[in-house]
Amino acid sequence: MPETIAFSGTIVKGVGGLYTIRTSDGTFVLATPRGILRRKKMVPTVGDRVEIEASGDPDVPFIISDVLPRKNLLIRPSISNVDVLILTISTQKPVPYFEMLDKMLILCIKNSIHPVIWITKMDLDSDAGELIRAVYEKAGFDVLCSTETDAVDDKLFQKYFEGNAVGFAGQSGVGKSTLCNMLTGISERKVGTVSERKNSGKHTTRHVELFPIGSGYLIDSPGFTNLDIIETDIEVCDIMNGYPELTAIEEKCQFDDCRHIGELGCKVLDANMDPGRLERYRLIIRQAEDRDNNRTTGREKKHGKQ
Repeated sequence: MPETIAFSGTIVKGVGGLYTIRTSDGTFVLATPRGILRRKKMVPTVGDRVEIEASGDPDVPFIISDVLPRKNLLIRPSISNVDVLILTISTQKPVPYFEMLDKMLILCIKNSIHPVIWITKMDLDSDAGELIRAVYEKAGFDVLCSTETDAVDDKLFQKYFEGNAVGFAGQSGVGKSTLCNMLTGISERKVGTVSERKNSGKHTTRHVELFPIGSGYLIDSPGFTNLDIIETDIEVCDIMNGYPELTAIEEKCQFDDCRHIGELGCKVLDANMDPGRLERYRLIIRQAEDRDNNRTTGREKKHGKQ
């Protein structure tokens, strides 16, 4: 291939400034970024679609010459162009953390990521699992279910990998690593076990990596669980957009800027929203407003305003 001709690929792994790139013909090559990217403060990340050229260096044969426009970019973990996030939650062991689930749904909608809720361990508490399913299907989300004892039917997930980069997010110990092992065929990946004492899981994945699955990719990452959307650029309007149930009352409230947290003339009860979802929505709104108020106070103190 002539050195002057650039061709494209997807970054599937990056460690210490050295990137593994999968080209359109399925070949894996090593590359480092061109210096101009560093000067532009453009840091390539896993998931990026990039242009590469031959470097002339036999140890690192290619150079990343350009990073193509991104669909989205998540900071923690550092990953771009995410298409689907399968948000895992179990009926028991660990206890479901619904606030995190709702925050991840907000993040998905903010970043044009298609969310899919996967309820695991249905055999441990089928009633709780069916209740979770009903709440989130009513809200308009895709919901899948599986048990702890039966093998996961990978056909449930196949349609989401068609040309997409698909990640799994949620609490540790709910079954993400087991499914990743099955989908990738990499049996040596460590599978996390739930701590009986703390009723929580241990992270088992150390870095972000993409594994080809059919025409798409599986995102293997340790960091989605740790993401706190309140520390990101999520705004109040983004939080509202993360609750599709609220679209039913968009024009019913007395005031156009109603946040549905108890304002005069609010019609949020007309949305017939699950009480737990509504309580968590209001909690997250308050957290975002407290964050914004603290930022404003901090800026005023910095500029000497009292």
